[in-house]
Amino acid sequence: MGEYTIGSIVSAAPVLTGILKETLWCSVCHKAEKPAESPVFWVIWHSILAAVEQDAGRAEARLAAIDRLDLIGWLDQAQREARNWRQRYFGLLRDVEKWRDHLAEKAASAGGEDDASTEGKRRTALRRLWGLSEEILAAPDPLAAIIERNQPGQDTEESHPW
Repeated sequence: MGEYTIGSIVSAAPVLTGILKETLWCSVCHKAEKPAESPVFWVIWHSILAAVEQDAGRAEARLAAIDRLDLIGWLDQAQREARNWRQRYFGLLRDVEKWRDHLAEKAASAGGEDDASTEGKRRTALRRLWGLSEEILAAPDPLAAIIERNQPGQDTEESHPW
């Protein structure tokens, strides 16, 4: 199973609400050929990991004591994470499209295509207005600069004008 934190949706669990007994895997114990016999109990409430306990009794008590406000808090956190992920994804997509447009414009101007039409001039002006910053375009690796700009924690209102 993957890595989970309290509040994570555990879609791989065979129970929607209940307690799931697991055994910890320890790489040091495995290398020493001493199997780990340390059970843990996952408290799952409506497919959400609510707690991890080492004692079955404490796991049952935790399951009985789950507050509905916990669910609201976990749901709020999941929605914020999903919104941030979507913003980073679409920001990255827009930046890559802007870079593609910049490269196409650069290739067209190098190829000698005449951009004399009013519509072409208007598009060029809009690309410059809403295009990538000169810092990204002048970077040794513009794609790496775009990816860095869209990493978690790099989201600022200045980095994306939308």
